[in-house]
Amino acid sequence: MPKSSEVFLSHREQQLLYFIRQLGWGDVRIRIENGQPVVIYEAIKTLKLDDASIDRSSKNALDSRASKA
Repeated sequence: MPKSSEVFLSHREQQLLYFIRQLGWGDVRIRIENGQPVVIYEAIKTLKLDDASIDRSSKNALDSRASKA
């Protein structure tokens, strides 16, 4: 029987993945020590714009479109 190739993530790696998934879209700068993430120095959330028209009657139209990106 072949050996399992399961990889277990450290708590720091789990935190980093959670942070990245919450960010959704943007840039992240990370400090790594001994192969482990230690600090997230900077996170820039980026909103990707598209050519589709938006509903100008709604005050939150841009916010609702951003959550779909």
